[in-house]
Amino acid sequence: MNKNKQTIKHSISLIYLLVFTHLFFACSPKIGEQINKRIVDPFDETKILNVHFVTSRREMTVKDNCDPQSFGFITDINPHYGICLVNIPSKHIIGDISLDNAQDKNQFFQFKGRINTDDKEFLTKIKSSASDEVLVFVHGFNVNFDEAVLRAGQIKYDLKFPGEVVVYSWPAGADAGILSQVMVKSTYDLNFTEAKINREPFAKFLSDITGLGKKVHLVVHSMGHQVVLPSVATLAKQGKKKFLSELILNAPDFDKNEFEQILSDLTNSSERITLYCSPGDNALVASQKVNGAARAGMCFKYSGVDVINVNEVDDPVFGVGGLGHGYYSSRPILTDIYQVLLGVSVERRLFIRKSGPKNGENFVLRK
Repeated sequence: MNKNKQTIKHSISLIYLLVFTHLFFACSPKIGEQINKRIVDPFDETKILNVHFVTSRREMTVKDNCDPQSFGFITDINPHYGICLVNIPSKHIIGDISLDNAQDKNQFFQFKGRINTDDKEFLTKIKSSASDEVLVFVHGFNVNFDEAVLRAGQIKYDLKFPGEVVVYSWPAGADAGILSQVMVKSTYDLNFTEAKINREPFAKFLSDITGLGKKVHLVVHSMGHQVVLPSVATLAKQGKKKFLSELILNAPDFDKNEFEQILSDLTNSSERITLYCSPGDNALVASQKVNGAARAGMCFKYSGVDVINVNEVDDPVFGVGGLGHGYYSSRPILTDIYQVLLGVSVERRLFIRKSGPKNGENFVLRK
């Protein structure tokens, strides 16, 4: 009798499970349909895109374009806001941002103009976007304004990102003179100082844009972490919680010990943190020698952070001087970031494998 009761109970439970499973899949859209709905524009032909910019660089001579002469490499106390109109060629190689306004628009990036705004108009334009997502990109060391804008445009296009893309361009770079280009240590020190100066204005910008009710993803590269990470930690300390959706850190040139000190604030700020690292990053090795401390992007495990070693797929052809430091805009990394923005768990993403227990990272991006 008891056996019959157990059999009946088991059968009822199984029926409930089958009914629930049927209802779940009947009510839930297919994954493909969800992605198709999210990506309105297929980005499969040459396009002119709006790249929103916020820059603390001092304005130079050109006021209606985004050429190298438009903004310099010294901090202005009043940030500038606007939109760069960028032609993204359908035939560009992933990671390459070759600019030539006189050549074929299907093969070269081109600037098509600039729309200047103030901070209120800038925020209004972002808020009025049909998409509920915003991607903020912060570049690294020795990157001029025009390069930062082109890179943001490339990332938007290659990720097929449906929302607005904003580049925050701080005064990185150096004088165009040959002597200044040779004196790398001097340029690094100047950029490092400018990065620290930009923490307060970036924190204000981040507070403003995350207050619009959008899902904000923040993508950072290299020394840009000197601008971003303390600012994010400060906002978290002030009581702002989970104001970022995805915090994506690429080759962070940031003191490892300092990173660990603010880690709890960073995890409180974001739904998820992904850190791409490489022990073969010669730029970070050089930074370690200059600063006398290990850098966060050299592959160490951090609680609550998905640390992914990209050394196997790093291709410096379009990187920063072949230093193994510019991988963040390459096909392998963008493929993974695409899945990050879709919300896919790290262990379920393509080409990811678990790392060994004695290694610095949690995961490895396979070649």
